[in-house]
Amino acid sequence: MALAISLRPADAALAEREDFAELDGHDVLQAVCDALATLGSVRVWNTTTMGPAEIARERPPDLIFNLAEGLSGSGREAQAPALFEWLQWPYVGSDPVTLAIAHDKWHTKRILVADGISTPAARLVQQPLDADLIDLRYPLIVKPVAEGSGKGIHADDVVVSPAALRATARRKLARYQQPVIVEEFLPGRELTVAVLGNTGAWEVLPLVEVNFPALGTGSHRVYGYEAKWARPTPDDLLCPAPVPDGLRKDVEALAMATCEALRIRDWARVDVRLGADERPYVLDVNPLPGIMPGVDDISCFTRSAFAAGMTYDAMIRRLVETARARYAADSFQSYRVARKG
Repeated sequence: MALAISLRPADAALAEREDFAELDGHDVLQAVCDALATLGSVRVWNTTTMGPAEIARERPPDLIFNLAEGLSGSGREAQAPALFEWLQWPYVGSDPVTLAIAHDKWHTKRILVADGISTPAARLVQQPLDADLIDLRYPLIVKPVAEGSGKGIHADDVVVSPAALRATARRKLARYQQPVIVEEFLPGRELTVAVLGNTGAWEVLPLVEVNFPALGTGSHRVYGYEAKWARPTPDDLLCPAPVPDGLRKDVEALAMATCEALRIRDWARVDVRLGADERPYVLDVNPLPGIMPGVDDISCFTRSAFAAGMTYDAMIRRLVETARARYAADSFQSYRVARKG
């Protein structure tokens, strides 16, 4: 078995830490390797130091546990799986199409809207003048279109006037060198949904709620970079989330519909926020969730698995089993070209 992972440089300067937020640390590397070692020998491919040609020369594995984030480009999470597809090597997780779409908040939102899935109204700003054409209701939040792990999302990115919108959009376009998405800011509770499984057979783990009072995020409750990467405490995230059964079922149904719409494979995390009407709306979809191993770490997927009664090793083994069952299923479409005998 192989583990494909993108490791954060150990010597990253303080000013660069946000740029590397999506990459994993050695705590994740060690924890996943220990879990996979219970299933057999493990080879590690660090995609921040190994290129595609070097990986392609490796002995074909029976399965790859994919955590590779990639380093550049809006579709960077799709790069390693695209190589695995080319080599016809099986791996845990979604395919390159889903990973590339889900990493782009605008493309994700368009698919959700087309499928009738609730998500906050938004517009795309590709150049500063586009901000003058925004016709949404304030307050608004401004985010880079293709970042994760809280990158580019800060408490002061909620704007309440056209002048603030123009200034914030201009600043983000320059800083992150990509379009920004402008979205109606929802005032309600924020929940995260960890999902296991495949089309037609999903399991939703206990919901996580972001505990804004414990995080001290200010008047506009934003779960952004500072909130996610401050020193964690047991109270930052509440799991199981204290929500009534009716709301829980609505959130679970919304997350499963989202996984169907994006053709998620094996696992994902769906972030949801309540509007002023108390209805849940999908904020973001992550088919490559973070899985930091600590009980007080920020990884919501891990927190959900622990609340479901799994150990970290059992969670990793469950993901391996889910992928293997998918590849073995008669219904799985591998899109392989039939070989003529």
